[in-house]
Amino acid sequence: MLTVRLRSAGCTFAAILASQAAPAAAQRFDDTISLRVEAYFAGVGSSASATTVSGSLGTSIDFEKDLRLDDSKTLPALEIGWRINDDWVLQGQYYGLSRRASASLDHEISFGETVWPVSARVGAGFDSDVYRFTIGNLLYQGPKLELGFGVGLHATDFELFIEGEGQVGDGPVRFHREGRKIFAPLPTIGIFGQWEPASRWTLFGRIDWLSLGIDDYRGRLINTEASLSYRIHRNFDIGASYRYVDYKLRVSKEDWNGRVRYQFSGPALFVRAGF
Repeated sequence: MLTVRLRSAGCTFAAILASQAAPAAAQRFDDTISLRVEAYFAGVGSSASATTVSGSLGTSIDFEKDLRLDDSKTLPALEIGWRINDDWVLQGQYYGLSRRASASLDHEISFGETVWPVSARVGAGFDSDVYRFTIGNLLYQGPKLELGFGVGLHATDFELFIEGEGQVGDGPVRFHREGRKIFAPLPTIGIFGQWEPASRWTLFGRIDWLSLGIDDYRGRLINTEASLSYRIHRNFDIGASYRYVDYKLRVSKEDWNGRVRYQFSGPALFVRAGF
């Protein structure tokens, strides 16, 4: 009788362990709420131009090459996901970047009404806050694979400036500051999917795209991401990802008539919690 009880207890204990271990791989597909925090090692490229009041197009200024802004930065990023039901998922993401630099110009540049000559010492800044929201429909669901289609909003708050001893028209050379600020909300469409090739491992990928004109904006946006994660606990993953984002935006507003191009690309390390 004692032997039978011991065997029964052993079987019960083994079943408990199995119930805890088995869902670890599939739990990601069942998570209702997820939170991901990451360090994004981003390579950055940014350029902008602004026309004069008369309509003359200013210099296309490369903020990294011409004005010596950092072309790489480690950014904190936050992502929140909600599986509304078996068919719909909602996701939000945020990351921001602020850069400042000063440089002596090796060629003349113009931005807005101001012209800065060769050898002028100028200061510059380029800030951005990126917000991405997506609602997705799961078109295919299997025990190890999900594929979906999504629509969303990729909104970026841009603020940039150039300042230093420059000239407006035939006026005297003196300190001028040209700044522009704009919030650009761009709708996107995209596809996404995740696959579990082995226990506890998950591959995820997505691509969002836009090319259209809306009111005062005309542009193109590509946002792609691929990641590999490992579930170290029933509710926690660690992983690595790679993200590429490319904006081309034409702005036709009273306070900014010009163009901006913005690129992010690079790897990230993250921790993800799912419940």
